[in-house]
Formats: sequence, structure tokens, C-alpha cells
Amino acid sequence: MKNWLNNQTVILTGASGGIGKELCLLLVRKYGAKVIGIGRSEEKMRALQAELGDAFSYRLFDVGNQENWQRFKTELMEDGVKPVLLINNAGAFPSFLPVEKTPVETYENLMKTNFHATVYAVKEISPLLEANGKYLPGIVNVASSASLCSIVGTSAYTATKCALKGFTEVLQLDEKGKKYIGAVYPGTTATELFRNDENTKNSALDKIAMPAQKMAKKIARRILKRKKRSVVGWDAKLMNFTAKIMPVKGPALIRWVMKKSKSKVFKEVFNENKVE
Repeated sequence: MKNWLNNQTVILTGASGGIGKELCLLLVRKYGAKVIGIGRSEEKMRALQAELGDAFSYRLFDVGNQENWQRFKTELMEDGVKPVLLINNAGAFPSFLPVEKTPVETYENLMKTNFHATVYAVKEISPLLEANGKYLPGIVNVASSASLCSIVGTSAYTATKCALKGFTEVLQLDEKGKKYIGAVYPGTTATELFRNDENTKNSALDKIAMPAQKMAKKIARRILKRKKRSVVGWDAKLMNFTAKIMPVKGPALIRWVMKKSKSKVFKEVFNENKVE
């Protein structure tokens, strides 16, 4: 397997933490890439730059705003930067809530971060991507196992990731023979969601979550192999398989398992505190 990212520039969103941070570390240290990370926490980005040195630079902006991408594109053109790969990894995950309790603003905000941001990035950065010898330039979009099998209590998140899945699949058709387009569907991952939310500690999710470092390694290997579709994590593979063989009963079965777990993280979904 040839390392087509060696000494090449990669743009990666959501670089300040979780899978994004671990991907930055791998791309620079193991694969010799130069990474431009995009995030919103200057403190975290500075810390990452201190770890990685000159091979890592960063930009701070809201990826859900198209004007920010337009300015970034202009900056890259003025500096003569020619990236070989764009990884759209930025995403947000709200608390588990039934549809009736999920504010409209949650849908709107998540759509900006989880879907529109990728559309803007592709529109603005795709024309700047250049091949590395025989290797076509690439775009990798990180969706979610939730877009393969719907999960109760995640209507906003699942809707945005399903939109991203559909967009990526059509992009693969549109760019066939011109660019490598990869779709990644990671399972539950131990990121800030688990460290900062008391409800997730020692919960069912916490027990099945894959460490972010391990998830990033698996994703990076698949990118190096230029995989077009990557379902990563045993729970993601189980969800994918279940939804394929039981498209109606499969998600219902997963709902039953979630309810039986009696985990605090699902209390709003199943009304565990409701007085009959």
C-alpha cells in the first residue's frame, strides 16, 4: 500500500478534538502529511500545533457558514496551497430526545454543522484539489452508523447524517474518474460527549464506545487504501447488517435493547421518570 499522502497537504475539519485530533496526529506522524486543521477552539488548536510543529497549521472558523469557506478558499489560492485531500469530519451530537421534545433550533443548527458544512467545503475546496502523481485527489466525508440504521431519540442527528450519506453517494457518481470520494460510517466513539456528560459515564454507550485513537487508526487505514465505503466499529457493522436484513424490525429491536438497558442517557426518550 503506497502512502499517497506523504508530504501532501490535507484539510481536515473538526480537528480540535475526538476523531479529528487523532487523525491529525496520525496523518502527520505516521503518514508524513501536512495538515491544515479547522476548528473553533484556539486553545486546543494551539496545543495540537505544539505537539505537531510546522507540519500542522490551523484556521478558526464556523464551518457552517459558507462565507468562511469562501474566505478560506481565497487564502489558500493566494498562498499557492494545493491540497490533495479534504476530510469533512466536523460534527455535533445532541442529547437523546424524542421528536416532540427536540427543539426546531436543534435541527437547524445540526443541519448547518453536520450537512451544510460539508456542502460548502466541497463547493469551495474541491476545485483546488490536485492529484498526487497517478493518485486522484480525494474527499472523505465522515457520516455515522446512524445513517445506516435509525436510532430512537436521534431524529435531528440521524436526519443530518442521512442527508450527508445521500450527498456523498451522489458525489461519488458525479466525480467518478475525477476524484476519490470516500464515505465513512463510524460507530459509537468515546469523544468529549462521554467525558463531559454525566449521563454517559458507565452507561450502555460508554461500554460499547471505541476509543477515538483506535477509531482514527481504522479510518486512516481505509483512507490510505482509498476505500469508497467504510463501516467502522462492531456496533456500526451490526447496525448495518441488522437494517439490511430487517429494515423495519431491526431498528425496533435496537430500540428494545436500549430501553432494557435502563441507561440514564436514554431517560428522556423512554420517559423513565414519568409518573403514570
